[in-house]
Amino acid sequence: MKLALTIGGNTINPPGGVPQGGADTLSKIIQAGITLFFIAAILLALVYLIQGGIQWMTSGGNKQLIDQARLRITYAVIGLIIVFAAFFLVNVVGGFFNIKFF
Repeated sequence: MKLALTIGGNTINPPGGVPQGGADTLSKIIQAGITLFFIAAILLALVYLIQGGIQWMTSGGNKQLIDQARLRITYAVIGLIIVFAAFFLVNVVGGFFNIKFF
């Protein structure tokens, strides 16, 4: 489907390579959004993991700070597991419906 604009009897066609929109463009936007979401979630979990490790190393033996660091590390690892499980689930569902998300 080619888009054209008619003004005063003259038809103006867009130059080659201009996106025409439609379902193909929407699927590319969804693919990019899902990919960005997974990358952001993984990076955020890794930042919390590193932050927990630094907090543990700088706790100076304080039991309360060590427990906070341990919880932060635990939650970061659980977050990574959830992100990878969601990635696996999206790939399985996409394969079932023959949709390529990545």
